[in-house]
Amino acid sequence: MNKAYVFTNAADYDMDDISEEITFAETPGKAKQDFSMETGIHYKDIRVQRLPWADKYGSVDNIPVEEWLNHGWHFNCDTCGAEIEVVADFHINSKGYCCKKCFNEWVESGRKNRNMLQKTQQLP
Repeated sequence: MNKAYVFTNAADYDMDDISEEITFAETPGKAKQDFSMETGIHYKDIRVQRLPWADKYGSVDNIPVEEWLNHGWHFNCDTCGAEIEVVADFHINSKGYCCKKCFNEWVESGRKNRNMLQKTQQLP
């Protein structure tokens, strides 16, 4: 079974500054190789750290938003760029991930557009 790994570059290796790149691989060596091929960073400059909490998902795409947030990760709002760190503030709209403020504005603009359309359709 593949295990989850996160990567850092040895040149600026700091466990508090973990890269947001995660891969699933059989061994740390294979994870380093995957990351080296993906980024062009030399294999010997790569360090990996295990993320055992993510193992059960088998793929980055299968990890639920709540799991990411519960483990100290964050998302950025695709509208305003704000960091989203709490599940209650995480929303998705036609632009992608968005914070609660931008989502509410998006909903309100849709409501206004629908009302405007209804008014123009009612005109004789």
